[in-house]
Amino acid sequence: MNIILFEESESDRLLPLDDARARHVVDVIGCKEGDSFDVGLVNGPRGKARIARISKRGLQLDFHFAVEVPALYPVELIIGLPRPSSARRILKDLTTQGVEKMHFISTDKGEKSYLNSRLWAGGEYRRLLREGAEQAFCTRLPEVALYESLTDCIANLPMGERLALDNYEADCSLGSLDRVAQSYILAVGAERGWSARERNELREGDFTLVNLGSRVLKTETACIVGLALVLEKLKAY
Repeated sequence: MNIILFEESESDRLLPLDDARARHVVDVIGCKEGDSFDVGLVNGPRGKARIARISKRGLQLDFHFAVEVPALYPVELIIGLPRPSSARRILKDLTTQGVEKMHFISTDKGEKSYLNSRLWAGGEYRRLLREGAEQAFCTRLPEVALYESLTDCIANLPMGERLALDNYEADCSLGSLDRVAQSYILAVGAERGWSARERNELREGDFTLVNLGSRVLKTETACIVGLALVLEKLKAY
């Protein structure tokens, strides 16, 4: 953790010693009473917390927030639902990279049962978003949405330059595409790719089919590489 995030409702409570954040502060960073460390409010400002007291009940913290954090990059990803273990990595990594929103969709060739994973039903995904933001020294978390189909997702998309990764019918490579826009939507299929019906739907939804070269990548790898190229077009780095 490069920063430790708190919900606003936690700012006036003791941080229990068995909380992972308390263990990190005491055991990993090695903070003692009187020491300070970097903190932030989820989707709010950044600052410092001083350890006023350590007791058997937990850490009593004095917070001071002073730094406003910039907005996330204007990039949204549509992601064909991968197996939950891959989805966990995607949630953390794309949050670290600063995406604004992730749309996870059930695809024609994907496994339908992934929609019912405890990752989504139990809210575990939000913890992963927080961990990704903490890695990036950021307080802002992206939005996450789930859809039963690409059709439902496209109907809810905002304006923006629309690109879809595809190994088989792409018009050009993403890196060579000479388009600079104020916002982007990048669609990445599940491990088995898009169906013919979904390709047609993407084209009808004003998506340009692009590729990352001739090699077939894992969904999580394609997300990271594709996003990096889009951010370069935004001059985000």
